[in-house]
Amino acid sequence: MKKLYIIMMIGVMTIFGTTSCDESLDINTNPLVASSADPNAILPYVLVQYSNRKATELGTRILDVPQHVSACFNSPRNGATTSFLTGNTWFMMYNQVLGNLQLVELDAKEAGAPSNNVAAIAVILKAMTFYELSSIWGDVPFSQAINGQEFPLPTFDSQENVFRGVVDLLDEAMTLIDGMPATGVFDVSVGDLIYEGDMDNWRRFANSLKLRVLMLLRNKVNVDAQITTALSQPLIEDNSQAAMLKYVGGPGQSHAYNQLVEAFFGISNEAQEVYGVGEPLYDALVNNSDPREGLFIADPDNGGAPDNGTFPAGEAVIADNIIRDNYPDVWFLPSEVSLYRAELALLNVSSDDAQTYYNQGVTQALQFWGQDIPGVVNTLSSSEISTYVSSLAAPTLADVHEQLYLESFLRPVVAWNTVRRTGVPALTPPPSANISTILKRFNYPPDEIGSNPNTPTNLPTDSPMWFEK
Repeated sequence: MKKLYIIMMIGVMTIFGTTSCDESLDINTNPLVASSADPNAILPYVLVQYSNRKATELGTRILDVPQHVSACFNSPRNGATTSFLTGNTWFMMYNQVLGNLQLVELDAKEAGAPSNNVAAIAVILKAMTFYELSSIWGDVPFSQAINGQEFPLPTFDSQENVFRGVVDLLDEAMTLIDGMPATGVFDVSVGDLIYEGDMDNWRRFANSLKLRVLMLLRNKVNVDAQITTALSQPLIEDNSQAAMLKYVGGPGQSHAYNQLVEAFFGISNEAQEVYGVGEPLYDALVNNSDPREGLFIADPDNGGAPDNGTFPAGEAVIADNIIRDNYPDVWFLPSEVSLYRAELALLNVSSDDAQTYYNQGVTQALQFWGQDIPGVVNTLSSSEISTYVSSLAAPTLADVHEQLYLESFLRPVVAWNTVRRTGVPALTPPPSANISTILKRFNYPPDEIGSNPNTPTNLPTDSPMWFEK
């Protein structure tokens, strides 16, 4: 059944879309702005737009900022954030994603408790989008956003207030789920391409997102009581509960990483050597004999990782095991939760055993990439996984943070936040960069600056985000 949903999703992609100054990356045209919101029609559109823009305009262009890959085409790693990395992503998130989610949410709330599930999904996706907007730009419209009639020129909320507001949205979503009636619930399984209407998993996802945002807040303010509450409620705890958008592969139904490689370079990433492995990722895997090396990396000539900021030439590349047509768009894995638990135990925020959750997090990550990932190609045996995990020493904070860096593999915003929050690994900009450190933020889009006088003055792109220590 899931395959049918994805085929339907691609059909929606063909009908609706976005505009771009870089037409080569556009799958769609003519954006949808609905006046009413059938969730089984609107949610697939929103999910596809979010996923594809994240991959094409973020994933394949800023994966080299946290240095999971060595270099990306048109990357802002040197400090410049060009229009396609600002205007298009901003427009997609505010207009196509948040605008449509607002309609879904309002219609569902008007329909009453039987549609609480739909309202909750919309609120969770709104929270995730605001979290990513602030992660990219810092201060962004939040309290006055997506209410153009009342606030045609919205003010920009501080990053702290945005993150706190995101936590509140996720609490609201969980309350909506808890208030669902026992029978007569709206059937959203067709439009829900993530969990097919399973609201237990959506609640776990909401609480896990809450924990992710609280970990950023905790860098600057005391939110330990809220973290304790989150830890006491159901979280994403198993790979079967992972949040991801699945692709079935084939023409028009492939992950954008693979589509771009095939469209512009050739048959595969390994054959064409498009995306090289970033040195920090390579070193963390190879130096520790991590089993994920054989899953993530192809290096038949033993050339090692390309230099930071350069493309591979006979050196290690991201394996076709990963850049393939049916690679899923991963949003949240249980390994992230387990590693947060290990970190919090080491910080004495919880009474959990750090070693237990550290080992659990690494195990879950290895099981996902080597066994449970949809369309798995290269595999790891259970004995390989247990042998490696049993060899791990008692973790330090640096160990946990390095595992979080590996855990966030090829998720651009999550990986970027992990590096900025923890400082692990210690990254340096490419030799030609005109910034003093790695890119820390985007510039606001020129259209937003020109149309909204409340837009803040752009800070230098190496200025730390508020949540950084």
